[in-house]
Amino acid sequence: MMILVLVSIIAVFFAGCVCGIFALIVLGIHAEERRARTNKVPGTAGTVSRRLLTTRTSDKPSTKVGAGR
Repeated sequence: MMILVLVSIIAVFFAGCVCGIFALIVLGIHAEERRARTNKVPGTAGTVSRRLLTTRTSDKPSTKVGAGR
């Protein structure tokens, strides 16, 4: 019975460590993107992903579709 309690305490500790490391990584990426956005530093991951997501794939200009009312 005591072994089960110790194993569960260790499992909770390791799960907390994993969640904490994941949270630090996410917060670090977010802070780096914010810093890059305010300092206008080119070549960061945020700038590259923003360029990739806004790239147009077709040659013709996009046309706006009117609201169907």
